[in-house]
Amino acid sequence: MTAVRPEPRIANRIVFILSLLGGAIALYLTLAHMNYLALTCGEIPGCAEVAAHPSARGFGIRGLEYIPTAAFGLAMYALMAALSFYRAIVTEGTLHKLARTIQRLMATIAVGVFAYLTYLEAYVIRAWCQWCVATSVVTVLLFLTLMLERSSPRSDSIS
Repeated sequence: MTAVRPEPRIANRIVFILSLLGGAIALYLTLAHMNYLALTCGEIPGCAEVAAHPSARGFGIRGLEYIPTAAFGLAMYALMAALSFYRAIVTEGTLHKLARTIQRLMATIAVGVFAYLTYLEAYVIRAWCQWCVATSVVTVLLFLTLMLERSSPRSDSIS
């Protein structure tokens, strides 16, 4: 069975839309952590426990605790969207290939970061934040889209 490989233009559009969706979630979480918005999770318990954990601020790294972890996700999604926009404008050449490579690298790193944060939710905090899970799903979809993007000689000049 072969994987469905999206056309480069379509894949780039999917990445752009997913980046906007993930960015919206990350923006909400960032503003909630900065107390500009209320963190609402509906009927699902766990958001408050996850938000109170040190990893919710600066990944729990000393010196970064004043920056909500979601802000790093917001920056990643914004850069991912900007690179997709750039790829739509610059349709060929070395810089186009570089933009796609940077997107793939960022998505790979982001999946690793979200795997760690999901591990913390499951085994350390023992609580789930639906917004964190949603942004993790968006990141995995970004990663899969970028990895499955058709890599034919034409793909470098049309996405």
